[in-house]
Order: sequence, then C-alpha cells, then structure tokens
Amino acid sequence: MSDREIIVVGGGFAGLAAAVALADGGCRVRVLEQNPHLGGRARSFLDVQSGMRLENGQHIFMGCYHAALRFLATIGTQERVHFQPNLAVRFADKKGKTTGLRCPKLPAPWHVLLGVLGSDSFRMGEKAQILRFGLAMSAAGALFGQKDSAGLTVREWLGRLGQSEEVQRGFWDLLAIAAMNDRPEVAGAPLFERVVRQALFSSALDSRIGFAFPGLSECYTEAAANYITTHGGRVETSRRVLKFTMADEVDCERRQHSAVFPQAAKRPNRTAQHWRMEGLRLADGETIKASLVVSAAPWFRFATLLPEELLEQEPFFANCTRLEPVPIVSIYCWFDRPVTHEEFVGLRGTTVQWLFNKSVPEGVGPYLVSLVISGARTEVRIEEEELIGTAVRELRELFPAARDAKLLRALVIKERFATFSPRIEAESLRPPAVTPVRGFFLAGDWTDTGLPATIEGAVRSGYTAAEAVLGAVASDKDSDKNSDKNSDE
Repeated sequence: MSDREIIVVGGGFAGLAAAVALADGGCRVRVLEQNPHLGGRARSFLDVQSGMRLENGQHIFMGCYHAALRFLATIGTQERVHFQPNLAVRFADKKGKTTGLRCPKLPAPWHVLLGVLGSDSFRMGEKAQILRFGLAMSAAGALFGQKDSAGLTVREWLGRLGQSEEVQRGFWDLLAIAAMNDRPEVAGAPLFERVVRQALFSSALDSRIGFAFPGLSECYTEAAANYITTHGGRVETSRRVLKFTMADEVDCERRQHSAVFPQAAKRPNRTAQHWRMEGLRLADGETIKASLVVSAAPWFRFATLLPEELLEQEPFFANCTRLEPVPIVSIYCWFDRPVTHEEFVGLRGTTVQWLFNKSVPEGVGPYLVSLVISGARTEVRIEEEELIGTAVRELRELFPAARDAKLLRALVIKERFATFSPRIEAESLRPPAVTPVRGFFLAGDWTDTGLPATIEGAVRSGYTAAEAVLGAVASDKDSDKNSDKNSDE
C-alpha cells in the first residue's frame, strides 16, 4: 500500500499489534525495541534456577478481549490462551475457608446473577446487594435507579449503588484491583463501570478468564515478529531511540522568507500543527529518516523522546507527563508441597490480593505459587525479605495445607512503573492516536482506549494507531493522484 517504511517504536502488545495490522495492510514496517527481548511490560522469561517460565507480573485474558484475541488469531497463536469453560472464581479468607462463585452457561446477566445466588461466598443480604447491582448494570438498569459514575472513585460509586463495606472488601475490591491495577479509593469509577459491563454483563463467553501457556511471551512475541518479517518488515531489538526528530515547518518558512525580507525575521506564534515527523535518533548514533512513526513507548519514557520545545508548547504532549505510575509487586514462592489445589484464588483481608497456582498439573514439585499486590505504593518500598515473610504468613493463615509446607525459595519482582494510575483526572490526560504532528501517531495502554491498562487496551490502541496511519497513507496517495491530474491538465 505504501512505499514508505513505517517505524514502530516499542515491541510490546501495542507496538506489535500496530505493526501486524500495518503489515496486513500492505505496509513496510520496521519495529524498534530498546530491550534485547520483545514484550515490553507484558512478557515472560526463563527462570534458570527452576527451569520454569515466569511472568514479570501476572497477566490474564478475558473472553471480552476481542481485539487481543483477534491479534492472536492473526498471528496464529490463539490456541495458546486456555480459557475456563465458564466464569469461576475462588476466594479464601483468614478462617481457612475457601468458597467460590461459579457461573452457569446462561445468557447475560443471568449467568452471573444465578452464579451469585448459588455461591457459598456471600450471605443472603450480600447476595441481594450484588443482584441489585447486576440488574442495574443490565438492560433493566433504569428501573433500579442506577447512579452516574462520572467524577466518582470506585469506592464512592459502589457505595452509591448500595454495596456495603463487607461486600466491597470481600468481592468488588478484588475485582476492581485486578481490573484497574489500583485501589478502589483511587481508581475512577467510569472506567470500572465500563469493565464490569463488558466483562460480567455482556455474555457468558466474554466473562471467562484465560491464561497464556507456556508463557506470555511465547503467546505472541515470536509469532508477531515472524508475521511482520514474512510480510516484508523488520523487527529489531536492542535498538534504543533517544529522540524523535521533527521539522518545524514554520521555522523553515520563516528562514526562507527572511532571506528575501530580513525585516520579517520575527518568530511567529506556532502550535504543534506546524511540525512534521522527520525521523529518529538512536543511542548507537544512527539516524533514521521516517515521515510516518508510531510511538508505542510507555508514557513515562515517551516525554523524554520529544523535542523539548514541542513538549513545552503543546498541551497535547505536556499532559502525558501528568499521568502517575502505580507499582505492582509479584512474589513467587516455591514450596516442598502443594499449598492449594485451586488454579487461582482471591485473598480476603490480606496484603496479597491474588494467588495463582503455577504447579498445575499437580504431582510435579517443587510447587510454585505467584502472589500479586497491585496498587503497591507502600509495598514497593518494603524490603524483599519482609515482603516474603508477609506473603508466607498470610498463606498459612488462609490455607491449612500451607502451614506444614516448607518454603524452598522466593523471588520478588517490583514493577515500579507497571501501569498508569486510573485516577478520575487521568482520562482527560490520555491522548488519542492521532497527534498534532504530521506523520506521528501514538499507541499504548496509556492512550485513550476507554479501558484501564490491560492487554486488551494495549492491542486496541495498536489497531487504532494502525488504522490512522493507513488512513493517512491513503489520503496522501489521493493527494498525489490529484496533483498528477492537475499537472496533466
């Protein structure tokens, strides 16, 4: 479709999805990833000591991840995500009791509502609260006095919808933290409302939870790279971009004009719309010329890549610097025996929020569990030994089988910039794919996807950016045709 090479900066879900979509559209694509591996902040790696594939932080898929599943289908790896037959979630509390929510295969919202009715995780009064909430989220919502979520935190919104503190702490908080990556006292309600509607009250298939096997990177990075290269593109790792180079079109015009009329050398007022993409400067000294660039760099690095003058002048770009990071802490614990037979469990009343059993199928030791703390602003500052001690103590409080288990090894991974914080004000700071700079486009889970920082949001952003690039390429071709036609006339 285009003779021009399109540069994609970043080799995570967003960048690779954009590159695959562009390659699928007939474009020559060149992906530049600063790390020696693809995957960005959503990857797996080989733990040499155990020989197991571990993730830099636990990631899940859901049936409602339509863009992500389309991406995997395109590159031929959709079968590497294993989904539950139906939504099922287990919960553990400090009484050593494990309960669950299992949803039948029924149309939405009845699969969730009847699952709640049959659950042993809630008292009858709590079930009534959740059922009322579910009906408010369904098509019958207007009949039940649904409250507007605009301008509210998740905590405030749930309270207005009649969800008691007990129901919030024991159910909604765990779901909110998993979906939003931040505490319900901080996260904005509109995003959470959107997630709840899509994940729980759209369809039974959309509600299912899935995991990548054998690892997250193996699910998409190599397959996406192969797809890009077989379509004439290039994928390069250890290629760190230092700066985007952009031409100031007004300055170019001013210099030309002042050469003839020196008195007209006064600098005019400008906006980013007077800039166009020229290329990139890399850490190894190479300069790449490119008139079409998609940046899929994370927001906390993105601003450092821009010309300082542009960042100072244009609020479109300056707003990105106001997004706040939120850390996630993952703790891997190897035991000499199983501590639970459950695949994954939400933990009530503890510092650790979710447990994922990495020793399934059972019978092969040592036995590994992955423990996750999201919104970990306090925990990320705590020493690793103390975090491990807390995690093991809480496991033994919740799971009787863990009390006799011997901890063989532990590994702590602190992702200080895991995601952006989905605060209420964050939505006004997230930029769209099309920027005011001609030829420059954005992708990433932090852009304006309408979702929190998830795999689905990242892939959706990549597709949106690719669609904008393809539109720009088509528009340029039309302009060239019109120019040729006018010249002939």
